[in-house]
Amino acid sequence: MKNESKKFKYSIYIFIGLFLFISIIFPILSVISSVSWSGFASLLKEDLFKESLSNSLYVTIISTILSVTIAYLLAFAINRTNIKHKKLLSVLFTVPMLIPSISHGLGLINLFGSNGIITKMLSIDFNILGVNGIIMGSILYSFPVAFLILSDAFKYIDNSMYNSATVLGMNRFETFKKITFYYMKKPILSTLFAVFTLIFTDYGVPLAIGGRFQTLPVFLYREVIGLLDFSKGAMIGVILLIPAFISFIFDLVTKEVKGNNNFSNEYKIKENKVRDIIFTIFVIVILLFLFMLFGSFIYLAFVNNFPYDTSFSFVHFSYVIRNRIFKFLLNSIFMSIMVSILGTLFAYFTAYITSRLKGKFSLIYHILSIASLAIPGIFLGLSYVFAFNNTFIYHTFIILILVNIIHFFASPYLMAYNALGKLNKNYEMVGLTCGVSRFRIILDVIMPNSKDTILEMMSYFFVNSMITISAVSFLFNTEIMPVSLLINQYEGQLMYEESAIVSILILIVNILFKVVIGIIKNKGIR
Repeated sequence: MKNESKKFKYSIYIFIGLFLFISIIFPILSVISSVSWSGFASLLKEDLFKESLSNSLYVTIISTILSVTIAYLLAFAINRTNIKHKKLLSVLFTVPMLIPSISHGLGLINLFGSNGIITKMLSIDFNILGVNGIIMGSILYSFPVAFLILSDAFKYIDNSMYNSATVLGMNRFETFKKITFYYMKKPILSTLFAVFTLIFTDYGVPLAIGGRFQTLPVFLYREVIGLLDFSKGAMIGVILLIPAFISFIFDLVTKEVKGNNNFSNEYKIKENKVRDIIFTIFVIVILLFLFMLFGSFIYLAFVNNFPYDTSFSFVHFSYVIRNRIFKFLLNSIFMSIMVSILGTLFAYFTAYITSRLKGKFSLIYHILSIASLAIPGIFLGLSYVFAFNNTFIYHTFIILILVNIIHFFASPYLMAYNALGKLNKNYEMVGLTCGVSRFRIILDVIMPNSKDTILEMMSYFFVNSMITISAVSFLFNTEIMPVSLLINQYEGQLMYEESAIVSILILIVNILFKVVIGIIKNKGIR
């Protein structure tokens, strides 16, 4: 039985090692080896490149600061005020994560464009195309991610410190500076890095609403898709990798500041009606804006020809149905289900190796797994072109599934890594002593004890695979095209009503999947 356990251990080591090499190391090396390093000098001198880089830095810095500020205030409202319906609000704040980033840009055009709903109502030119639109769209796209990180960070503050501060007579400013800021400074910095990377590498929002204001990811996209200049695309991709790599190194070398997390010492929120009213108004404003955005999709989908003919009509639904939208929707659902199942299995067993086997390759596997978080989707998709072009998986569902697994691998992996690390370390030892194989211990003991984590992993993989655009933009053909890429096509033809319908369908599918996951959790289905 001991030899059988060793055989299983080495088999899983080799299998996961090959998977990580083929899906991460090999594609990145393929891009780097194909880059003409002498061409970097000429690229850096290009006026269009310098302008695109400058534009990206400008909108990213502003968007990041505003996004993290809004997210912090929302996290504070949920964790440090007495506003009502906190659980529902926490869910509503994350709804923007259920549609592609390009949809946020299109939603803003629907509302504030030259023919937008609000523009026509108020007869005001909002100048939404360009800088203003990219900043607003980037905030909408990124603040839910920042909110989740910061809201979670509030839970790790040692709440007994606040009681000590009261006893010592510290005022509110001193309490914030010496307790709240002490515990929150690292999460805030991590959030700033994460949001900066997210916005800097996104091309969905600027592609939809940027107009002539071109950012670096859009520059890369147009060079590769429009001009088929893969060499220049590879060089730009390497540059896009820099902020993500810095963010990854920062998270790797710094340690999370956490309290004892003693749940018996729950933070007691003091009564403060003025504070609660202010934050209630703030939350309502944010939610109203989100409802307006999603409402614009529904409104445009059911009018004949906005703003010229606002009569109720199914004409746009008829058009997208004739253009095989349900085929592309089924493509996305199939791809997302496979990513959800296979990605969860790969991430779970990788986390099992790094958290419970603790072999000599565990640290390498751990670093590779979280390093995938630092690879922008547009760069990853381009690297798969270099690595797998002219192979049997190119332009098949296999490559779409593989690229999505890696694109979203890090977060589910960390979910499993943290969950498995908390389980009793003696399960395997007791099983081996009783003659039970390691595989049976994993299947019958460890996996049931981490069922909720597994379901969350599946949900994360599915939802993000449904909305992804950047990672698959270079890898599809018309037969396997995901439905999210229809938004790109319709946006390019200024068919905003059809784009709205696609966004609604993606949102509905993601909500239904999350509801199913919630039902499975609540019923305790094994």
